[in-house]
Amino acid sequence: MLRTLRMTIFARFQFLLIMCVFVALTACKSSPIVPDDELSIQPNATAVIQVSEPKANSEESTLPLQVYLDGFNLYPREKNGWDQSGWSVITPSKDSRIIYVSSSNGDDDLGEFYEPDDVSDIASPKNIQPFRTIEAAIENVRDGYPDWVLLLRGDVWVVSEEIYLKSGRSIQERSVFSSYGDHTERPLIKTSASVAFRLWTGTNFVVFKGIGIYGYQRDPLSDDFIGWGADNETIGVSIYAPPGVTMRAILFEDNDLNFMTHGISVPGNGEVIDLVVRRNIIRNSYSEGQHSQGMYAAHTSALLEENVFSHNGWYKRQEDDANDKEQGQATIFNHNTYFSSSKNTIFRQNIFIGASSIHNKWTAIQSATEKRDSIESGNILIEDNLYVEGEIGISAGGNTDYNTGPRWEDVKIKNNVMLAIGRKRPTNRYLAWYIDAQDWQGGLICGNYLLNNDNKEVTNILGIDISGHSSNVDVNNNTIAGLYKNSLTANSGAIRLRGNTFSNISVAGNKIQLTDSKIRPIWAESLTGLTFSDNTYYSQADESEWFGVDDESYGLQEWSIISGDTGSISSQLYFIDPVRTIETYSSSLGMSYDEFVSKLTIRSVEIWGKEFTAEAVNAYIKDGYDGASCE
Repeated sequence: MLRTLRMTIFARFQFLLIMCVFVALTACKSSPIVPDDELSIQPNATAVIQVSEPKANSEESTLPLQVYLDGFNLYPREKNGWDQSGWSVITPSKDSRIIYVSSSNGDDDLGEFYEPDDVSDIASPKNIQPFRTIEAAIENVRDGYPDWVLLLRGDVWVVSEEIYLKSGRSIQERSVFSSYGDHTERPLIKTSASVAFRLWTGTNFVVFKGIGIYGYQRDPLSDDFIGWGADNETIGVSIYAPPGVTMRAILFEDNDLNFMTHGISVPGNGEVIDLVVRRNIIRNSYSEGQHSQGMYAAHTSALLEENVFSHNGWYKRQEDDANDKEQGQATIFNHNTYFSSSKNTIFRQNIFIGASSIHNKWTAIQSATEKRDSIESGNILIEDNLYVEGEIGISAGGNTDYNTGPRWEDVKIKNNVMLAIGRKRPTNRYLAWYIDAQDWQGGLICGNYLLNNDNKEVTNILGIDISGHSSNVDVNNNTIAGLYKNSLTANSGAIRLRGNTFSNISVAGNKIQLTDSKIRPIWAESLTGLTFSDNTYYSQADESEWFGVDDESYGLQEWSIISGDTGSISSQLYFIDPVRTIETYSSSLGMSYDEFVSKLTIRSVEIWGKEFTAEAVNAYIKDGYDGASCE
């Protein structure tokens, strides 16, 4: 066959190709500028990779991208960058195998693989012979090569065994598992395996793009549902790095993971760096036998960007005050995302809806033998995300705490919008906490909009809670409005500061507007290490009780004297349109909120409209107030 002849000829010149990488870099089509064996030799060193990034006016320019070699970059590191709609552009190498798979018209006995030059259009090929099963296609993938497996869009596979993905060659020459064809529906993997796709130890340089994974026997509304109480736990994608192993350069994009136990799980005690998870939909995770998350990750450096996490950790509301898992009930242990001991990680422009408990749970696991706190998580940025419902927005403080010092370093929470936290009371608690920060050594909570809890049964309400051994934290320019409570509670406030060992905690420029609510604007356990300035306070509580220090209450004048608060005022602000909600945004698109969420969670590359992004919703909400943001 022509393909076989070409592969034989290419093999004869493989040695020359390798020499080309090292001797004449510019002569090789897609060799990385930084050789892979140099990626971990110089901590904090940087290299420049040229990435072609489209401008807003559709003109292209080549911009230098700084890559921290012991951490991760924020892009797929593909030399072509993104298309005009923001999707990663992935290109094969000359020696890539292109392996097509179709459940509707493939044949494992006749299936062939191709070189890129064998097909005129890789995404929409003509006159090809695909394989029928994914297993047969994977057998033709070479570990350590930039081989591609492409599934026909609109086709369906029923799979009961784990599928193991293989490594690519380098950061810019990745192994690819993706799709082809003109159908608008992703190829769908209906799985009953304990793990649908596994990246085992040492699997690097992978693209997983445009695939649907469906726990079809776990969906109670499906005819294939095998019933409650069955042992049918399923993980969508598992990435396992054992102790002492570092895995890197993995891109997940445009996938839909539905009715898993965990959509994505990174459970090992090794490290996974440069994990990029963007524009995926992860929804309806639940479990009857274990904790369940939309995404769980340990010891991971990652970028989560423009994903939708919806209704993860539960199928139905908790029926009593316990943590019963029967029939997928919500528990306090289940969340949209759960990241443990993470460093160099960014959450940006994601939409988080309806978590069982916490939208973003962060933990800094401490040594059980030393029994002493240490910095285990840091350099974390959470910005421009949208949070709706759930019980807690962001919690960066759990779990084990020996109360000896800080456990976090350099955490920034910026320009997020949180709406209706506590609305559905998934775990049956009366809880609505927006941002929880504990034991931070350096951090910023700035420009966030914490708005409108709308369940009057909810009584345990906090806007921002700073606690523990925290220092050098700025709480600036946040808008806290519409947090409703009809009574004043001791030791609570829109901003609560619990700790007597604080150092250099600044609360400045915040707008705390509690119209029709009797929550205090500020409560502090102690004033040690705290400064206040230029805030605008308002509450329906008696003004003499707006501020609390331990067991004592104060009005603004007394508060200013004892706290040193400068430039702050008591004033009811009249925002442009403070009744803006996720419902009014949905209505502006001509649909109900439920219709909006439904549309949001069935999107793919074909229908990724801007009106269904966190950027668009957040801009609409913020414009109803003052539109302020934090640089």
